[in-house]
Amino acid sequence: MSQVQPGKGSGQRPPSGTRRPPSGRPKPGQGKPGQGQGGGGRPRQGGQQGPGKGAGRRPGTQVTSAPPRRFSPSTLAFASIAVVVLVVVALIVVKITGGSSTPANTGPIDTSAPAALVHQVTNLPDSVYQAVGVPSSIQAPPKVDKGQPPLTANGKPEALYIGAEFCPYCAAERWAIVTAFSRFGTFSGLKETTSTPYDVYPQTATFSFYGATYTSSLLQFTMIEHETNDTHGQGTRTTLMALTNAQSNLWTKYANHFGVQTGYPFIDFNNKVFVLGPAYSPQILSGLDQNGIAAKLSNPTDPITQAVIGEANYITAAICDMTGQQPGPVCTAKATTDAAKALGL
Repeated sequence: MSQVQPGKGSGQRPPSGTRRPPSGRPKPGQGKPGQGQGGGGRPRQGGQQGPGKGAGRRPGTQVTSAPPRRFSPSTLAFASIAVVVLVVVALIVVKITGGSSTPANTGPIDTSAPAALVHQVTNLPDSVYQAVGVPSSIQAPPKVDKGQPPLTANGKPEALYIGAEFCPYCAAERWAIVTAFSRFGTFSGLKETTSTPYDVYPQTATFSFYGATYTSSLLQFTMIEHETNDTHGQGTRTTLMALTNAQSNLWTKYANHFGVQTGYPFIDFNNKVFVLGPAYSPQILSGLDQNGIAAKLSNPTDPITQAVIGEANYITAAICDMTGQQPGPVCTAKATTDAAKALGL
């Protein structure tokens, strides 16, 4: 559509029969030479400004104006069609995005873990721990260093967990963490989630510690989910919970100390016992949701129970070392003492 240029069609020649004023003498109401339309002209009777440039009117003289610019019917039709198309496209975009610029969720999201599930996992009978003991299915038991200063918080020995929601190895380790730590305190606010669908062992069912709390009279358990999941598609993970300088330094220090790269999961038990990677393969949990995994944990001979509770026995021994072997029934049980002996505690 062509544009109307400013000034085009804005003036016409005076109609025939109109006499020109004598040279050098402006007509009444005419502006000074060189000024624009009506510029400098004296106001007409009643305060109305005279006509435009050089177009002063004498009595009986008819004044004509430029006809209005009109668009052809075809131009108007095309313009109408364009407007309709733009409106339709805008409605489609709003429909797809839901009227928001936030990307749609295309990956795992956290939901509150049902109370029945949490109760089932955190109240396993002691007989299950004793029957599993220290199985050979644990591929990487925790590491021990007895020469480090203790880690404390709020006047109590501290255990520090650093993981990430997308991490499949963290997903597997959390089952052992939840079962073991529940023997010394209480979790609240646990979430259900899965590991990322874009990594190895995709969508491993697990819990998340983000937003959860742990209370115990015996120890402080600090839970850091350092990165999010790939909630909005592959590679969309971001920092979820920032590390303090002290936490980051511990992570780096003890990874280097044991000759491994910093990675998830990492657990520091009072600067003495350390989890520096996966204890068992998450593949064993493949194809099961949280309820399916929890149902397996009552059978000590099931491979999933062997892996989860076997690692939980090592974690239990590490916590008992922190708490001065309290509570007694947990810390003096044979499965716990066998795990402590295997670790060299």
